[in-house]
Amino acid sequence: MTTPWLLCADIGGTNVRLRAFACDGGATLATEQHDTRGARELADIFGTFAAERGSAPELVAAAVAGPVSDNRVQLTNAAKSLCGEDLKRTTGAAEAWLINDFGAAAWATARVAPEDLLCLQGAPAPTDEGIHVVVGPGTGLGVGTLIFRNGVHTAMPGEGGHVSLAPNSREEVEIFEAFRALWPETFFGDGLTCEAEAMLSGTGLPLLYQAVQAVMGDTGPHLDAKGVLTAAQEDRSPVAHRVAMLFKSHLARLAGDLGLASGADSVFLVGGVATKNPWLFDDSFVDGFNQGGRFTRLRGEMNLYLLRNPDFGLLGAHNYATHRMEERRH
Repeated sequence: MTTPWLLCADIGGTNVRLRAFACDGGATLATEQHDTRGARELADIFGTFAAERGSAPELVAAAVAGPVSDNRVQLTNAAKSLCGEDLKRTTGAAEAWLINDFGAAAWATARVAPEDLLCLQGAPAPTDEGIHVVVGPGTGLGVGTLIFRNGVHTAMPGEGGHVSLAPNSREEVEIFEAFRALWPETFFGDGLTCEAEAMLSGTGLPLLYQAVQAVMGDTGPHLDAKGVLTAAQEDRSPVAHRVAMLFKSHLARLAGDLGLASGADSVFLVGGVATKNPWLFDDSFVDGFNQGGRFTRLRGEMNLYLLRNPDFGLLGAHNYATHRMEERRH
């Protein structure tokens, strides 16, 4: 490959996805996927991919599911580690950078194709400058922030998925009590406040379904996350419907809270649960996002989008790589 190119990746606990992008224009040149837990070292997978292209990439940028420190990561859900120096060695790149997966999700909002956005509220497209908050219900619940001021992007990954969630009604008190019995370690002290991720994620949805079953006296089989949301969408189960309404109302309020706390211009919903279930994001979701007491008006002024591109990790890694290349030229 004689065309100058960028090597971008999205590394989760299950898959390693690699993509070669042309430096000029950003066209996709090649794509591969590998098993994260396989026998090969992660850096060697990158090296083989680069060797098959016939030239070293200009830069490597990898979104990784784990905390990044000193350009190193120990993956959260796989017994694998990686560092930028190893990626430079195996690929021949002059630069190699690791970014947290929800730092990458935030970077994905720096440049978004119009067809990848579903506008739920506000402007059809986000403003060039401002603060973007990304909320991502997938296997877990990720949160990230991208600040763009005076031509400078700054991404801020965080642990917003582990802020507190509490009952909104007396009926929900019973559900939270039943949920606590199923997953007590996610609760804060002796009360009924739990980590948001415990309920608002693909991991938590099956347990939330079991909690609602217990409260409603349902003795039917348990369902996985996909089964819960499919049954709710097709109106085949009162329990699944109640779970979906709980999920929707609490996610809406949380997204509005995070946007308000960050002074966001725009809030983006990403992640597997979100992108595969756009039916959740109806008018009642937007109403829940906006309800904020004396700050209802301010919440209603935030743009709200569903980022429909399931490859937001790769998109974010590519945006970050492009940003680093622009910095190099200046």
